[in-house]
Amino acid sequence: MSTLCDLAGGPDALHRLARAFHVRVFEDELLTPLFRDPGEDHADRLGLWLVELTGGPPEHTEARGGFVVMREAHRGLRISEAQRQRWVELMDLACQDIGLSEEFRRRFRPYLDGGSTFALRVSQAGAA
Repeated sequence: MSTLCDLAGGPDALHRLARAFHVRVFEDELLTPLFRDPGEDHADRLGLWLVELTGGPPEHTEARGGFVVMREAHRGLRISEAQRQRWVELMDLACQDIGLSEEFRRRFRPYLDGGSTFALRVSQAGAA
């Protein structure tokens, strides 16, 4: 059975997605405050996470520590619901920008919704 990573076209496609998304983030007033410096390696880290999340090699876990690191990176950001929704929207637009298939986008959407909801929850003050 192929993975969602395979459906995207492999790790390289998901790294392209992360870069395309990152371009959109720094053009968006609602999301820019959640991201530090446009020059930081967030797009590279996001690419590693997307590859692993979609069934590709576990390079994010091996290189960065995986889920725990991702969770902690969102603590204290106080992400709003509007920001969460915009993140999903821009990620979907980035999928279109790089030509990912409608099937990929449909199957990827639950990952976007679930992951962004999780990030919103852990980003709030006092989140466990």
